[in-house]
Amino acid sequence: MTASTANGRVLIVGATGFIGQFVAEASLDAGRRTYVLVRPSSKNKVPKALQDRGATVLHGLAHDKESMEKLLKEHQIEIVISAVGGEKILDQLSLIEAIKAAGTVKVEEAFNFSAD
Repeated sequence: MTASTANGRVLIVGATGFIGQFVAEASLDAGRRTYVLVRPSSKNKVPKALQDRGATVLHGLAHDKESMEKLLKEHQIEIVISAVGGEKILDQLSLIEAIKAAGTVKVEEAFNFSAD
């Protein structure tokens, strides 16, 4: 990890899930500028709790390449951690394309904690 990414802005995709919530909390505990991606229709209470701890909540869809690219550039995201699992795992393909196109991301991590 470079000096730039050591304090870089982190986007957690899947932060409303069980694993994603813990990843987002760990990012906040480490003092990083933490952003969490939430579906516009989400009624989940996790984003509010993370926001209360200092996270910035962003609304969007991981599978929408164009809007994700814009979001990554606009917020100068350097690190993306995807905790998306299950039936949403293929959404990461568009996310990866957005990461490549944005050019701001230095580190990308994807987790698949599927029970399959």
